This record gives sequence, C-alpha cells and structure tokens, in this order.
Amino acid sequence: MPAPTPPPRYAPVIPLPPYSYVPGHDHPHPVTDPRGHLFNAPKPAPLPLDQLPSDPTSRRQAIAALFAPHPDWLHALDLFNEGYAWEAHEAWEQFWHALGRTTPEARFVQGLIHLAAAAVKIREGKPAGVTKHTQRARELLGVEEAASVGESGGAGVDTLGMDPSSLIAVLAELQRYRPECWHTSRCSVVKIRPATPRRDGWRRSGPSARGRRA
Repeated sequence: MPAPTPPPRYAPVIPLPPYSYVPGHDHPHPVTDPRGHLFNAPKPAPLPLDQLPSDPTSRRQAIAALFAPHPDWLHALDLFNEGYAWEAHEAWEQFWHALGRTTPEARFVQGLIHLAAAAVKIREGKPAGVTKHTQRARELLGVEEAASVGESGGAGVDTLGMDPSSLIAVLAELQRYRPECWHTSRCSVVKIRPATPRRDGWRRSGPSARGRRA
C-alpha cells in the first residue's frame, strides 16, 4: 500500500517539535521538564482583539480574518495535522484564553482543543477518554447540528474560517478510529486543508479528513 501524501504545512517556517508528547510515555514533559521542547518557551504575543465589532457575525468574520494568516494559529493546525496532538492542544489553548474562554468563539476553539485531547487519548490507549472528548468536541463545535438544518456556517464565519464539512469528517474519523492508524505513519487519519476563498477576498482555511501522521 502506498504511503499517504504528507499533509500540507501552513506555517512551514516554524519547525515542528522533535517529538509528539504522550503522557506516561518515554519523552519528557514539554513544559515542566528542562529537557522538554517547550521548556522556558517565550509567551506568544497578545492578539489584537480589543477593537472587534460588536455585531456577532461581523465579530466572527473579523476573528477569522485575523486568524487566517496568524503564524501561531497556522502552526496549531500544522501540529494537529502532523500528529502532535498534545502540542496542538497547548497551541489552541492560547487562543481559547485570548478569546475569553466563555465567548462563542472561545467555545469553538475549546472544541478544537477537545479534538486534540481525543487524539491524545487514542495515543494513551484510553478509549473512554476518546469517546468523552470527541462528544464534547461535537457539542462545542456544533457543525453537525448546523449541517443537519442546512446551514453552511456562514461560509466559514461561524467556524472561524474552517470548513464545517471537514470538521464533521474529523469528528467521524475520531468516532471510528483504528488505534494502529494513530501510532504509525502508514495510515491516513485526519488532514487539514484550506477551504475555497470567498469572492470578497476573505480566505478561509480548515481541517479536512484523511492524511495525518501520528
């Protein structure tokens, strides 16, 4: 069987970590262990979120436009796409905190965090944790409910620039995962792809199913 096509990199200038951390495995904790690849890492620059529109739709569109070229956001997608689930979880957390943790946009990012947490639980061999985090991600992302009533997610606005159908595919993949696919680079699991640019010039990007390295 031919090897899957490597996922695209969205922030290729930012190097990937030397290892994908899995709690309880051999690698040092990235943050608390002096040998960790995030030990004493500089804090990310604050996001310019203090002058966002008050209208909910305009606010989400502005956030999506801000995130689309942001190197830390793109690197988080790269991390998830390349199999660095724990690291993607950490990277998305900065956006969750910056967005206020309880705002609608923050809750959506929290859904992405739970996608990464589900992937970590696969690597840990904890199927109950996979189910728990996948279900929570499904609730927070809300993309399946929107699709069931024919909503498009505002051409990516409600999903902060990510393709809703691709998020549904990731959820489905986590629901029916095969553990061996997440422990080797021989099987496709999930992949991030950019969505189609809109005519007004606002570019969307988002994850889509198949093609991930664990």
